[in-house]
Amino acid sequence: IPAKFREQLGEQFYIIPGAEKNLYIYTSEEFDRLSAQVLEKRDREAQRAFFSNAYEATTDKQGRVTLDGKHVEFAELSKETAIVGAGRRVEIWALDKFTANEKSTSETINYDDFDF
Repeated sequence: IPAKFREQLGEQFYIIPGAEKNLYIYTSEEFDRLSAQVLEKRDREAQRAFFSNAYEATTDKQGRVTLDGKHVEFAELSKETAIVGAGRRVEIWALDKFTANEKSTSETINYDDFDF
């Protein structure tokens, strides 16, 4: 995990499967906020799916994190990964998937819609 993200994530953070065959990393505080939303739904299946796939993680002194095997398989990760900031979360992608997604995203965002 790059140093700038380690500082933001803190010592303990949570990893969950993402919406695009990637992984989402949340701070403990953000994970608690999401957990509350899941619990409010009162949907046992959604709660079970969310909490059973959440992985509490920390980095070692070199900034490495050990990923859960089911997360590696889900996101189809190999040696080459992309770790990117995405607002309230950090995302881990297989590099080839991120590169393909990044190209299509850059073609669909109209920057004229934003005030810079």
